[in-house]
Amino acid sequence: MELINIEKLLDKYFDGTTSIDEENALKEYFAKNDIPSHLQDYKAMFTYFAKNKEEVSSKNIQVKTEKKTWRFNWLIASAAALLLFVSVYQFTPKGPTDSEIKEAQIAFNETKKAFQLISDNLNKGNNAIAFLNEYESTKSKIFK
Repeated sequence: MELINIEKLLDKYFDGTTSIDEENALKEYFAKNDIPSHLQDYKAMFTYFAKNKEEVSSKNIQVKTEKKTWRFNWLIASAAALLLFVSVYQFTPKGPTDSEIKEAQIAFNETKKAFQLISDNLNKGNNAIAFLNEYESTKSKIFK
């Protein structure tokens, strides 16, 4: 393979975008003896990968499996259900108290009074505008 293609493949390899065929081409290239001096470090790396791939551990690994009993699972499930019921009971709204209802009624009455005052003043303004409209129509009839 050409040296430029190998360098491009190395860039892709270190970016993690090579395909398996391209990685195999790199392995084959670095398995040869005539590698340029600036690529000798990569030859050592690919040789190391090939040797480590052949290594096999002679040590047996035993994995302990723990059996959970149905009583333990039942205990966890019942504790979760109890926690759910307590949290639902704790955070449900209880409703307003008598003092809150009285305060709300007082605030409602005060707001009603304020709106009545605003309405009275707006009605006075409407009457004044009606008077001005009558004045304008009479004036336009007289000065025509």
